[in-house]
Amino acid sequence: MNSNDVLVKALALDDAVRVYVLKTTDLVNEAIRRCDTYPSASDCLGKVLTVTCAMGSMLKGSEELTVKVNGNGPIGNIICDGDATGAVRGYCDNPHVNFVNTSGGLNTLYTLGDDGLIEVIKDLKLKDFFTSSIPLQTGNLAYDFTYYFTVSEQTPSVVSLGSLFDVDNTAKIFGGIIIQLLPNCPEEKIAYIESKLSLLNNLSQLLLDLDCSDILRMLFNDDFRILESMTPRFECKCSKEKFSASIATLGESEIQDMIEKDHGCECICHYCKEVYKFNEEELSDILDEVRRNGKIKCNA
Repeated sequence: MNSNDVLVKALALDDAVRVYVLKTTDLVNEAIRRCDTYPSASDCLGKVLTVTCAMGSMLKGSEELTVKVNGNGPIGNIICDGDATGAVRGYCDNPHVNFVNTSGGLNTLYTLGDDGLIEVIKDLKLKDFFTSSIPLQTGNLAYDFTYYFTVSEQTPSVVSLGSLFDVDNTAKIFGGIIIQLLPNCPEEKIAYIESKLSLLNNLSQLLLDLDCSDILRMLFNDDFRILESMTPRFECKCSKEKFSASIATLGESEIQDMIEKDHGCECICHYCKEVYKFNEEELSDILDEVRRNGKIKCNA
């Protein structure tokens, strides 16, 4: 499927600043389609997916991460995975929630809540995972991820997120920008960035009107260089083989019940809602493998 989505990584202001500019409209619409989210839930999930995509692009090689956000609001948990190639997947506990504010706009603050945590788990292909978490400060995801980067990763940052929805609940535009100060960034560069932040107050319109390089030029004139561009995309790594391995962990008696009483089973991926069906013969093969080896080896 062709996509207009893009993630651009750049250095700016004499390489003193790192910048990520993203358009994630198609990615978010795929998540809306798969997860069947209502409007304010779509906005919350889309924003976490967008930040996760940017954070994934900060990784290297086969490294991966998981971002969990729970503000104890009606949407419940939002859980997103990302990698270094721009691939992300995500879901929320309660997709069928929608709240509007007094002006008729989406009330994402009430949907998400503001009494909870942002938790980031990074798989850097070392012995242990790297885990960090911060309490939500405001329930505004842009502000809270700004706080996360600054406090948890010791990287002073600005996060801005933009979204507009059509009447059919599809995203008309979605995206974001992350500006990060590199070590020893001069004070005059910091002051320059602060003078430009008001330009991001209507990021949604900027994303509609400009491409990512134009947004960089608006912010930094010609004092930037693009390092890399990639295509953000909703991509799930589930497979029937992985679900076979999960079924094997249920134990012999439960698998036997699925064969004799249910005559098969159906598994649905939390992330992408793909349905995997197992008939009696397939379940019998899993059961035989469990009896021989105690588990199923999964190479996926």
